[in-house]
Amino acid sequence: MKKNDSREYFRIEVRLPIEFRRINHDEYLNLESTVKHSSTQIIDKVNEMRFLKEIISKDEKETGQVYAYIKLIDKKLDMILDLLYKSKDDGLYLSRYINVNISGAGINFITDVNMHEGEYVELKVILPFPPYPKITSLCNVVRSIACNVNGMANWETALTFITINEEDRDLLINFIFAKEREFLRYKKEQAV
Repeated sequence: MKKNDSREYFRIEVRLPIEFRRINHDEYLNLESTVKHSSTQIIDKVNEMRFLKEIISKDEKETGQVYAYIKLIDKKLDMILDLLYKSKDDGLYLSRYINVNISGAGINFITDVNMHEGEYVELKVILPFPPYPKITSLCNVVRSIACNVNGMANWETALTFITINEEDRDLLINFIFAKEREFLRYKKEQAV
């Protein structure tokens, strides 16, 4: 790998709730100081259920017919949570619970929203550990490539964090390292 090709931050693939909205340059300038100097916000209990469900599903005792019923109930609860979460939209932010590729420098995800290279985006990422911090950042769209997912038009969108509170970035990086350690531990246990 060439020296200029190396990345500054580790990246992970993870499923997270995010909220985003397009903003213009004037809105970016108005929000820049607030985002840079304000640390994370604590989120509501709706998202807490998503993360508790993920923790419970990692239990090794998932066998038999009881597990099949639990999975069915889990899918129904997911639908209810999605409806509750989407109903909270204030019209400005689009809320998604999606797979993302995230680092301390930016985020990449597939969305049904077409964004254009160079646009500004206000992004809020909710991290899955108590007290469930919501990290706000101002981003620039660096790539948006059309793709087809299940017959629907989507876009693989890459955003770079251009304004983020440094304490929030550290929190995000710590989360990424924790997830990476969890993955390595899991890999090690599977090898034994």
